[in-house]
Amino acid sequence: MPPKDSMKVLVRRYLTHRRGFGYGLISQRFDLAAFARFADRIAPGKSLTVSLALRWARRGAVEPVTVANRLSAVRGFARFCAVLDPRTQVPPKRLTHSPVRRRAPHIFTDAQVTLILRRTQGLLPWRTSSLRPLTYRTLIGLLVCTGFRLGEALRLRDEHFDAVAGTLRVPAVKCSPGRVVPLHPSTVRALKRYQNRRKAQFPTATRFFVGPLGHPVQTCSADRTFRHLVRGIRPNGARQNIRLYDLRHTLATKLIARWSRQSVPLAHRLVMLSRYLGHKYFHHTYWYVQHQRATLQAAAVRFERYHMETNPR
Repeated sequence: MPPKDSMKVLVRRYLTHRRGFGYGLISQRFDLAAFARFADRIAPGKSLTVSLALRWARRGAVEPVTVANRLSAVRGFARFCAVLDPRTQVPPKRLTHSPVRRRAPHIFTDAQVTLILRRTQGLLPWRTSSLRPLTYRTLIGLLVCTGFRLGEALRLRDEHFDAVAGTLRVPAVKCSPGRVVPLHPSTVRALKRYQNRRKAQFPTATRFFVGPLGHPVQTCSADRTFRHLVRGIRPNGARQNIRLYDLRHTLATKLIARWSRQSVPLAHRLVMLSRYLGHKYFHHTYWYVQHQRATLQAAAVRFERYHMETNPR
C-alpha cells in the first residue's frame, strides 16, 4: 500500500478541487491549514476522525460558535477525504449543539475609510515597481464603492472594464451569477488612471490589479497589507480583526439604512441590491440588515403603516 498523503497535502488537493468549481474558500483555507498542521503533528499518517476534528476545534479559549464554524470547515474536507480513504469519519452536523451564527461585521465610518485610503500613499513601493501605493488605493477604493468580494476584484481583467460605458463586468462563478455593474464617473477615472500606469510598467499583464512582477495580486498579500492599513482602528463588530470583506458589509448596510428612512419602495431596492452584489439567493442579502437595529425598526414601522392602509378594519 502506498504511503498515505499528509493532511497538508490533502487540504491542498481539496482546495484545488473545490476552486475548480468556482468556490473561493477564502476563510475556510485558513482553518483547514491550521487543522492540517495540527493533524500532521498529533496524528501523522492517520485518517481524519471525529475525535481529531473535535480536539482541534476546541483548542484555545474559543466560543461555541467558533467550534461550530471550525467543524463546518472540516466537514466539507472530510467528505472529500472519505472518497480517498473509507476510514475517514465525517463530523455530523450540530455535533456541539451550537448553531453556526454569523458574527456582526465591522461597519466603517467615512472617516475610517478616508484614513485607510490616505495611508495607502505611505506604503513602501515594491523593489521592482513603484505601483504598490496606487494599486492598493485603487483596489480598496473599488471595494468601498462597489462592495465587490476581494476575489471578484482580483480576478478582473482589462476586457471586463468598459471606460466608455462606465461599467465593470463581473464573471460568473459557482456561487454568484455574472453581472454588469455601473460605476460612478469618479470610479471610472480612478480605474482608468491606474490602468494607464499599470500598462506603462507591465504592458503584458493579464489581470487588472497586479503585484510587484506584473503577476496578479495574491489574496494573502492583500489581506496582509490591509491589516497594516487598519492598525489602530478599533473593531465595532463581533470579530477581533477588521477584514476587507467588511467593506462589502459597510456598503450594503449603509445603503439599506438610508433607503429605510426614505419614502421609496424598499423591497424593490433590496432586490436591485441583491443583484448588484451578485447574490444568488435573496436571503443572502437579508444578512446585511440583521445588525442594523435602526434599519429594522424603520422597516417595521413602514410595514405596519402599509398593512393598516391596505387592511382597514
